Amino acid sequence: MARRIVVHPLLLAAWPVLFLFAQNVGETATAEVLPPLVIVLGGTALLLAVLTLVLRDARRAGFAVSTLAVSALAYGHVRNVVGGGGWLPVVWLALTAVLLWLSVRARRAVPEMTAILNGVAAILVVLSLVTITTGKAEAAHVNGGAGAGATPDGGPLVWQGEGPPRDIYYIVLDRYGSEAGLAEGVGVDNSAFMDALADRGFTVLPDSHANHLKTAESLASTFNLRFLLDLEERYGPDTDNLGPVYELLDDHRAGRLLKSAGYTFVQIGSWWDPTASSSLADLDLGYGSRSDFESTLLETSLLSALPEDAPVRAPGLRQLHREAAVEQFSNLRRVAGMPRPTFTFAHILLPHEPYVFTADGGPVSGQQELDRTRFENFSQQLEYTNTQLEELLDTLLAGPEERDPVIILQADEGPHPVRYERTQDAFDWTEATDAELREKFSILNAWYLPGVDDPAMDDAMTSVNTFPTLFNTYFGTDIPLLEDRSYVFRDAGRVYDFTEITDRLSIP
Repeated sequence: MARRIVVHPLLLAAWPVLFLFAQNVGETATAEVLPPLVIVLGGTALLLAVLTLVLRDARRAGFAVSTLAVSALAYGHVRNVVGGGGWLPVVWLALTAVLLWLSVRARRAVPEMTAILNGVAAILVVLSLVTITTGKAEAAHVNGGAGAGATPDGGPLVWQGEGPPRDIYYIVLDRYGSEAGLAEGVGVDNSAFMDALADRGFTVLPDSHANHLKTAESLASTFNLRFLLDLEERYGPDTDNLGPVYELLDDHRAGRLLKSAGYTFVQIGSWWDPTASSSLADLDLGYGSRSDFESTLLETSLLSALPEDAPVRAPGLRQLHREAAVEQFSNLRRVAGMPRPTFTFAHILLPHEPYVFTADGGPVSGQQELDRTRFENFSQQLEYTNTQLEELLDTLLAGPEERDPVIILQADEGPHPVRYERTQDAFDWTEATDAELREKFSILNAWYLPGVDDPAMDDAMTSVNTFPTLFNTYFGTDIPLLEDRSYVFRDAGRVYDFTEITDRLSIP
């Protein structure tokens, strides 16, 4: 029976989608995967039916369709493994053409080959499904009760500041290091922008650091006014499942407290799913063109080999990165005209790569990014980011002083060290050098506090104390500040295996 039934085209078409899901099971909802999976399976089934009629041989048609499916959907995974430049698409297409020619020209298909392909394809799909099932089961166990710390205690907040409640903007710039961190790690002089902030009345905290490694854990800690060390106790160190952290990002204590004070919560997310929207927000103004999963799927398909401006190419990650940032800055200006008071959280993925902006906002192609040095790429995208921020701040502060909003410009993390980029998920952060840790943990942290004559903030304040400081300053609370401590996790497979590195962050 296995020699006669041709199912390997459908299985091999589904496998790249399921494989990508399995690799990102902790941060991808099943609902995001179903639409592309249905489209892929439907297209494959239709092509198989047509070629079967044309070739009058289901097995030969199956070989041809499997070749096309693997060629179209698995290209990016091979590229990520072997690297390759302009030669890879040529070799890939040539190999695809040869296999198609053999499929069409063969007088008859060997029945045993159909059975072998069915078996191999089934094994690949089953392995992915096992990973997905175990990952989702672990998430269901791990995620239970993760958001318990988000419920406000002690009653609602009450505005105690001068005049009526002011709008509050919490703008997070991804991988935007402190002035010293950028100078040491990337070689960028960002003093002009620090001066521009000071000229506008901002208090810049030059020695500020993140408390936890990378975006998800850093922001979850900040929004919930606490460290995440209990996650290691509750779920163990040897897991890659960030489900509990994503729950804390979606429904957090800071947002609930501000809503209790009568604030309208506006979230301006980007294309990264964990902060693209929030179930807690009253209004989501994020960039909603395509899910993170769909974008990554397209980037691993053969379409990614086409020139970025090819009319038949669907918008890839680079285009989404550009469009999202432009739209986010525009939406931040929109909020200024909304009924007050509003609390706005914007997570802008700049100067985070991919590097898609020149200093004046022009586009940068993938090849141009590869041809440029890290310094050139980062400094140009940083300059564009700074220009947009200055224009935004001038808009937000254009009204009467008594209506000036509270503005917090902060990063979740600094840039990735060069050595991390070579191994990424396998990189052991406990073996990072002191300089690498300083580059990663040093963050932008600048505050505009209208009506406050002498902000009492330590230059080395870490991000976990952001909302306690805000609430104590404007809402009359007496929330104790936590000690300024920072922690790494070991690697991407052990995201709750925490090690303190506070003493390694001081510049010698």
